[in-house]
Amino acid sequence: MKFYWCTTRHFRGDLCATTQIAIINELLSANHEVIVLGPDLPTGAYAWTHVQLDQSPIKGRKASSLAKNMRSHLKGINLDDCVLMIDWPLVKPLSSLAEKHGARWICVDRSPPADANLFAKMQRGVWKRAWRLVASSLRRNGTCIGGTVVSPSHQALVKKQFSIKENHLCIVHAGVNTQLFQPTNRAKLEPPIKLVYHGKMDRHRGILKLILLLDALENNGIEAELHLIGSGDLDLHLSNLANSKSSLQVHGSVHHSKIPSMLQGCDIGLLPMPNLPVWTISSPLKRSEYISSGLLVVGIDHDGHHLPVKTENSDWYQLLDQQTFVDDTVGVIRQWNDNGNFATLSLQARVYAENNLDWRKTIQPLLDFIEPLEE
Repeated sequence: MKFYWCTTRHFRGDLCATTQIAIINELLSANHEVIVLGPDLPTGAYAWTHVQLDQSPIKGRKASSLAKNMRSHLKGINLDDCVLMIDWPLVKPLSSLAEKHGARWICVDRSPPADANLFAKMQRGVWKRAWRLVASSLRRNGTCIGGTVVSPSHQALVKKQFSIKENHLCIVHAGVNTQLFQPTNRAKLEPPIKLVYHGKMDRHRGILKLILLLDALENNGIEAELHLIGSGDLDLHLSNLANSKSSLQVHGSVHHSKIPSMLQGCDIGLLPMPNLPVWTISSPLKRSEYISSGLLVVGIDHDGHHLPVKTENSDWYQLLDQQTFVDDTVGVIRQWNDNGNFATLSLQARVYAENNLDWRKTIQPLLDFIEPLEE
């Protein structure tokens, strides 16, 4: 089957494109053809057809200008027996073209707008319109077959808000390349204990709570380092803190290819995103990468941080109350340190990743979802 993926993602250095590349590769492995239409080209080698289309540099006009050029490109193509995978910002302008030509289409939703600024508030309206168009097409037996979501909570939100049945909503959890993200192979925790967070360094993601955690560990006689990988609206503030605090290592943005080795040098992965709606429906890519790297994980307890598959052996994965997160995390780390069983817990984390988080596992529901289209 031939898939046209119409995307707003930048494949050149965008960490969020990691998921997309993994999905494309699994579709190719299942003998499907994939053609990507997007605003740039990948920097490395790739096995699919990738078409770069012009996009306005002006914020607020990027998606509309890109969609206009995608429509022009698709109008010259025979869309019979094709499936359009459309990122939600592009659904409004492209779904009408798909319906007109009788092409089946899927809304791809890896996350509603996550930022806390005015532009994100405007984007939430675009997100809602996209899912309303999905619901409308399904109700009138149009050409939409549904959409993808990232978690059961995300599925429940879309189901309730737009009256879309579960069988039209495919959950694709964030996975990981377990061959790329290899375990640490350390026997025990040794000072300084290396904590890590990688992702956007934005204030509303709970990053500053990690600075408090580092201070609390030091005040309790636990030698630790905090490694922050990524950039955001806290860049200047974090850099200033790091200048006077040697245990705080601010790495800034790094290429995703460097992340595996950086995680391999750490002990504990952190999930500080607070109990807010945008995070409670998420499926953090960093979580899967931490676990595949054999890191022990501490995070704030909400649905978005829960493991996608329950397991009995989960002492390596601790979710704690948001209000007492700093003090409770100090206690958890002290216990891990005192128990001296880091190697055992690290191995349990790695085995969990191999059994549940490898991309082949997390993308299988999507392959099952599209299988009826081949009949």
